[in-house]
Formats: sequence, C-alpha cells, structure tokens
Amino acid sequence: MSPVDQSSSNALAELSSKLSDAVERAASYIVAIHARRRIPSSGVVWRDGIIVSASHTVRRDGTVRVTRPDGSDVEATVVGRDTATDLVVLSSDGLAVAPAPRAEPRASAVGSLVLAVGRPGRSVSASFGIVSAIAEGWRSETGKRIDGLLRLDLAVYDGFSGGPLVAPSGAVVGINNSAFARGTAAALSAPTVDFVIDELLSRGHIRRPFIGVGVHPVALGPVARRYGLPHDVALIVVSLAEGEPADTAGIQLGDLLVGIAGRPLARPSDLLDALSTVADGDSVDVTVLRGGTQQTIRVTPRDRGGQAE
Repeated sequence: MSPVDQSSSNALAELSSKLSDAVERAASYIVAIHARRRIPSSGVVWRDGIIVSASHTVRRDGTVRVTRPDGSDVEATVVGRDTATDLVVLSSDGLAVAPAPRAEPRASAVGSLVLAVGRPGRSVSASFGIVSAIAEGWRSETGKRIDGLLRLDLAVYDGFSGGPLVAPSGAVVGINNSAFARGTAAALSAPTVDFVIDELLSRGHIRRPFIGVGVHPVALGPVARRYGLPHDVALIVVSLAEGEPADTAGIQLGDLLVGIAGRPLARPSDLLDALSTVADGDSVDVTVLRGGTQQTIRVTPRDRGGQAE
C-alpha cells in the first residue's frame, strides 16, 4: 500500500471511529418513550429531568413509561405540546440521566457532517449525512415562524423523529422530525427547541398574539405616493372575527392595513411577524387607509396559544 493510500485508510478509520464514538455518546442521553403502538418514540434528555420528543410520535398524555439508556424504566409526565413545531415536553423526577451536551453553532452550518440517532427499542440506530440546507423564515401550517429548520441529506428510519441530530463530537445539534418535509429528513435547531421548552414549562403553550383579521395583499398604485408610503402594497381586511381585538378596536372590512408599530405591511407574514414581537398585554398602533383617509388604530393583541391564526 502506497503512503497516500495508507494515509487515506487511516483518515477513514479515524472518521469511522469518531462517528461510532459520537453515536455511543448520544446513546447516553436518548430514551425510548412508550406512548404509541408498534415501536416506541425516541426522546432526548434535554435538561435535568426534562425530555423532549416529536409530538406526533407521543400519542398519549398524562403519565407514560420511558426506557432509560441502561434499559430500566421510569415514569414521565407530558407537561406540554406545541403543534407548530411538533415538539412535546415530558418531565420525570426519577430520570437520573445526564442531559445532552450542545454542539457549537457551526455544527449546524450547511455541509456539516451529522448523524441522526434514534432509540426505537432497547438499542439505538443511526444514519450519517450532512446538513443540506437551512430553511430560514420557514412557517408552519399554524403560522408559527420557525427560523431553525435544518434540512438533512441522510436516511430516515422508523423511530428517528424525536431523536437527536448529532455532531461528530456526539453533542446535539437539534431534534429530528420527518413530519416537516413529507417523510424526508429535517431537524429543529437546538435554539428553537430551547425556546419551545422555555415557553411550555412557563406558560403551558407558545404565546401567539393575534388580532382576528383575514388579510390579502393589494397594490396601492398612486395612493402610495399620495400618502408618502415607502411601499405600494398593503393588506386589505377580507374577514374580521367578531369580538376579537381588531373588531373591538374599530378595524373594518375593506380597511387597508399599511403598517403596524412603524413596520410596513406588504404580506400576511409581515403581520404575523410584527405581532410576534408584541409583549403580553401591550397595545400596538396599526396604520389604516379607509375611505381616502389615513388613520391610526390602537389594537391590543390576544394570546390564543396553540391555535392557528
């Protein structure tokens, strides 16, 4: 064998050993959750006594049986779910499993080597690939903006949803979920998972402010110049929920919403993004064009938790 071949062989052997070590390290913080038929769900011990998994795989609430990495069982309680990110959080006083270490932020960069690991039973299984894309500004079916969706180029096996996406160091990059991309591999980044866990533990749901309007983009044409607007698109109110914040504040069907809190509105997503920054109980100024006049209407959004806008 030539020196070059020997060097390549050594490099591959070293990589293989490192990946095997990464799976072994990940196995120390992956549990099996017995809350559905057929195979258990994979879950990650994210914090002391706290497990996170994919909500669609944990089909029971209340108390469920969890198998720890050493094969012993313990009870855990479902404390909250978020349908938008498809995450479920469980707690267990007797878990006694060290939480998953976090990978460096660069471990989720496009092209990074990663492993999807799951525990669909007593032992773990793994798949090797790369982060193929980062879906910035991705929005779920319920309207929730999710900035940390990682698309993966690797095989997806039964039991992977809810398990960790792992860096070659064995540290966790995110939580795997095949439900986001029609059966292909994807993962929620660790910062997004942390945010959801914080909200579910403190509130029991994810705060989602809304005002109760259905809107559609329309071109303003010369009207934009007349009012000195920086854009020529607004959102026309096409539906209005009776008794909800926009209705009680005086917004009407046919109003043109051109701005909120000083931010222009050109797409429905702009309205959702602006509302997401409003603190609990705070009001926000909505700039409206109605009957050829511009006015400001103050609206106090309502938090409706896991419901869709």
